[in-house]
Amino acid sequence: MLKLQEYTAWISVDGQPLDTYAVETSLANNEVTCWIPSEAGKEFSVHCQNTSAPGLDTIGAFVYIDGQGCHGSLFERWNVNHTVKFSHAFVSDRITKSFVFSNVRLTDEDEFVDASSADLGQIQVRVCKVALGEYYNPAQNQLQTEHKVHERSKKAVTHCVGLGEETMIPQTMLRKSQCIGQPLAKFTFKYRDRNLLKANGIMPVPAPLKRKASQEIIDLTVNDVQAEGSRFNDPVRGEQNPQGTKETERRSKKVKQEPKPGVFVEVIDLT
Repeated sequence: MLKLQEYTAWISVDGQPLDTYAVETSLANNEVTCWIPSEAGKEFSVHCQNTSAPGLDTIGAFVYIDGQGCHGSLFERWNVNHTVKFSHAFVSDRITKSFVFSNVRLTDEDEFVDASSADLGQIQVRVCKVALGEYYNPAQNQLQTEHKVHERSKKAVTHCVGLGEETMIPQTMLRKSQCIGQPLAKFTFKYRDRNLLKANGIMPVPAPLKRKASQEIIDLTVNDVQAEGSRFNDPVRGEQNPQGTKETERRSKKVKQEPKPGVFVEVIDLT
């Protein structure tokens, strides 16, 4: 989770907040930036919480997906700890589709070498004071989810945000809003495949399990007992033949050589 002053933001997958890595805070810009792991095919939701004291200002949280404005939601003025959630994008006034991490489309067309957006691979939440405007049809907020990336850029960005399952909703109208002044808080989540984050040292790599080498165990005891004749005429129950001897048995165990585990990490540039 990212926190700045009275505001907190996080991204959840399967109902659980994703861990954040390499968190950087700029108080001068009211911005917090981090990295999160993404997995193609996984749906996600964006959350923002306002814990500020009740006031007269109208404050809202607005989500930007891969550099595109999606939609926003207003915090209730008198509701402390109010949390807003974004998990779908409007495709019409009656249909929404869920957010899902997807693979980018690779191409060898030279026109796409430098064509990808600088914000591709980012989810941003901006908290602002707002002035409300007129209502409009949410179909105007079509989210562009088809992203082509040149093969030479594959190592930089492999995932984008796509749209998943469709949901029917009651007819809905959205209301235009305009931010007043600078954002009160800005949270930027840079998402990448977890293997890329590990390869670049952003996400820690688990240490390999160390196994103790097997030790050779040799039985040094010698069981060479020669029973003496009984001093008594009556035999003892369970007694072996008084004149018999037992042969010496030795067992040895071979040492099993365990291969030493190793880790190979390919370093990939995320810039």
